[in-house]
Amino acid sequence: MKKAYSGIAALLTASFTALGLCSTFPVTAAERIRLMGDLNADLKVDAADAQQTLVLFTESLTGQADNTANDENGNADIDMNELIDAGDAQSILNYYCQTLAGGQPLWADFRAVSYHNGSDYMPISAATGERVANNKPFTLKGMYVEIGCAEGAPGETVTVPVYIAGAEDLISVTMFIDPPAGLEPTAITSTLDEDFKLWHPTPEQMGGSEEAHTPYYAYLPKGSFVFANIENIHPQEGYVLAYYSYKIPEDAESGTVCPVCLNAPKTEFTAYRTAESEEPEPIEGWDSDVTFQSYQYTILNGVITVK
Repeated sequence: MKKAYSGIAALLTASFTALGLCSTFPVTAAERIRLMGDLNADLKVDAADAQQTLVLFTESLTGQADNTANDENGNADIDMNELIDAGDAQSILNYYCQTLAGGQPLWADFRAVSYHNGSDYMPISAATGERVANNKPFTLKGMYVEIGCAEGAPGETVTVPVYIAGAEDLISVTMFIDPPAGLEPTAITSTLDEDFKLWHPTPEQMGGSEEAHTPYYAYLPKGSFVFANIENIHPQEGYVLAYYSYKIPEDAESGTVCPVCLNAPKTEFTAYRTAESEEPEPIEGWDSDVTFQSYQYTILNGVITVK
């Protein structure tokens, strides 16, 4: 593989500028205990909760009720799509049935799975500095991204891993995980340097900048993690790409569930390819046999639960 230093420097620079602001909101204390699935607030999850959830959804179809998730009915928003619907009722019933059979189900098993083909990706335009719609699907398929789950008491700091699979080759990542509402971001870490022999560009390779750069960079307030190497790394299935840590407020209410979500329009996973593959045209500024393709991916978002 030819070492296109100027190209990777440009890729690093473009990636580091792709940092967007993510808002955070304080946790609102409430008198009732928040137990996921417990819509009627009797501190247990059973068929009555599933039935009440389905009734709420049905009444919303005729305008008799509002099925938007709020502080009162939010326990029934199992897939965390901000709506109470038939899918939530089915998840509550499935959860209850598993307990009847002696199981110990996890609500993480019922989290929504979404698929992103890249058409919703909004890269930053080199000409204007503004985000523009990609409107074209990414070309590589079969990648999975999963954000882990964690549980902690008020005042504690918890960490969720970000797993990846199905990406045999990886040369760059621009990843945004929106800081969960009400939680304080405290750290974004990675073991990439320990696990792979990464390229650490010199000042000359970075176009004469005063300091050399590491191949990855994390910007905590915006939940961004950027990685760009001179050649593909080969992560094994289930590799932990990064760890995101958050502090739970002292006044957080027990049972509160905080979604930890990937921001797909700002996230891209890319691999290096050669002209011998079925590839798009080479990127300007790189050697003629160098092209890049990005992965379509399935995402399973995580949750942090307050004990």
